[in-house]
Amino acid sequence: MYGLARFVPALIALALVAGCGKSDPVLVLTTVPPDAVVAVEDYAHPGDSPHEIVFKDEGRYKLSVTRDGYRPVEMFVTIKKGERREQTVELVADGSVIATDPPIPYSPRPPDPLPPPPDPFPGQGTYRLNVSSSPSGADVIVREPGSPDSRNAGRTPLTLNLPDNRPTEVVVSMPGYKEHKRLVMAPLGGGDVNLDVSLSRKKGPGPGSQDLPDPLVPINPPPIVPDDPGSYGYLSVNANPWCAVHVDGKAMGNTPLVRVKLKAGHHTLLMENRDQGKRRKRSIHVRPGEHIRVVENFD
Repeated sequence: MYGLARFVPALIALALVAGCGKSDPVLVLTTVPPDAVVAVEDYAHPGDSPHEIVFKDEGRYKLSVTRDGYRPVEMFVTIKKGERREQTVELVADGSVIATDPPIPYSPRPPDPLPPPPDPFPGQGTYRLNVSSSPSGADVIVREPGSPDSRNAGRTPLTLNLPDNRPTEVVVSMPGYKEHKRLVMAPLGGGDVNLDVSLSRKKGPGPGSQDLPDPLVPINPPPIVPDDPGSYGYLSVNANPWCAVHVDGKAMGNTPLVRVKLKAGHHTLLMENRDQGKRRKRSIHVRPGEHIRVVENFD
């Protein structure tokens, strides 16, 4: 009896140790191929697939999966306290060998949660397009290539902020002149894009006709009076991942949207992520000269 009593404290300690840590978040990550290197917050996780990663606290963490001959994968995971999640990452073979030097440092310490993402506005992920025309005062319309949705950006000369992750179709037109279309993209080295368009007049009817002036377009048009800036505001929208944006039932395109001109007053904003089948609806009030920024997380 006395001999058994000596082991009672040790048995209690083992029971306490076995019961602790049940609320720690756990991610079971399976990789294909199984010998890929898994890193959490740039620190390698030991062992082969499947990796059972125990986090010391809930939060948002950065994960990367790499292997020679495959394209690397980097993603973010948000995990809650007490949650146990299983996920599979399948790497895609690449023709080029991925450099693995220097190796990812190993540390036994648990990773810390990431700080909240920074505000992506203003101007992040965009470049400036300067549009001018001869004659000036031409209408400028921008849209995604192949999309029926477009927006009137104003009249030349003007400067636009366009997304740098896709091409944009720019249409410059004026009554009595031939329409000019151009596909523009962000320059690889960064900087502005300048588009200078020389519009040519439409020809009159009949063979051998010469360029005729349009009677509706004076030779020296009067100066264009801009809209009162006090009656408009601006809206910028970004989302993680992307989403389609509608304002008052009108399609405005996909995120990121930067400084979309809206009339002052109340508007209905609909954000739709078709990949996940999710949609969010908001009512916004735009004050004259105000720039409203909306950031939505669909994860």
